[in-house]
Amino acid sequence: MPPVDPRPRDAPAAWPFARIPPPPRVSLGFLILALVVEKFAVAFFQLLAFRAPGRWFPPMRWLGHATGGIVDGTLVAGVTLLAIVVVGLLFGVARLRPRDVGLDPRRLWPALGFLIAAWGAIQLLLVLILPLCGQRIGLGSQWTADGWRGAVGEWLGQLLGNCPYEEVFFRGFLLPQCGLVAMRWMPTARPGTLVAAALLSSQGLFALGHVFLNLHLPQGQWLLLAQFVFGIVFALVYLRTGNLFLAMALHVLINNPAPLLEDSLPGPGAAGSIVLAGILVWLVCLAWAKRPAAAAPTGPP
Repeated sequence: MPPVDPRPRDAPAAWPFARIPPPPRVSLGFLILALVVEKFAVAFFQLLAFRAPGRWFPPMRWLGHATGGIVDGTLVAGVTLLAIVVVGLLFGVARLRPRDVGLDPRRLWPALGFLIAAWGAIQLLLVLILPLCGQRIGLGSQWTADGWRGAVGEWLGQLLGNCPYEEVFFRGFLLPQCGLVAMRWMPTARPGTLVAAALLSSQGLFALGHVFLNLHLPQGQWLLLAQFVFGIVFALVYLRTGNLFLAMALHVLINNPAPLLEDSLPGPGAAGSIVLAGILVWLVCLAWAKRPAAAAPTGPP
């Protein structure tokens, strides 16, 4: 028999995210405006700027040539989106503070330490795993004298551009705002229902932002599903730790673990497989930790 909800039927729902303080509520009109601007800006980069930067977004081409690829298109697009959507709309128009979207500077250094330690652990595990897979140990071909700038650029594009933007907008801003909308529309719902509604809506919109890229990729529909699942994972990291920078670090490792060694295994490669296995272990531990302990018997059987 399900437990009885002790709240009166007309009692308002409580804030469901224990480790994230509730931000100021933005209006529904502003929320829709922010989503429309975000989707149009992302579509511009995915459909036009990435394909013909010299024509549609010359700074992307200039910076790439001037730095030999260290400043790549992903970094330029991510910084531009941060400036337009986060700084312009969220901070400028809505008057939100950085901490209202999860940017607490006290959380930065633990997350940076995790990123460095996890990256180092990936390199050490590759030394052990690659020979077992019949691969020789050698420096990756991307780290040659001619290619290292591009390899560094790809990683910096994720570290300073794409991942910070997506985490701030979709996890730091949209996730709690969807929670506030759910509380307003379902005032007597249980906390678990509110969390599920906020997760599914916000991370569905996160996955939707990748549609234009996926259209030209084989099995794009399955990639869209994977992006939705990873959005849920990043959101759970934020909800469980209260550290948005930690979600950014995990996002960087998922998108580009930057292996130093040659990693020619198919799919995500050995480095990507290590990261995926680590996430799976974390999810299992999380589920196990939430299992209630068996109650002690209180009387004769």
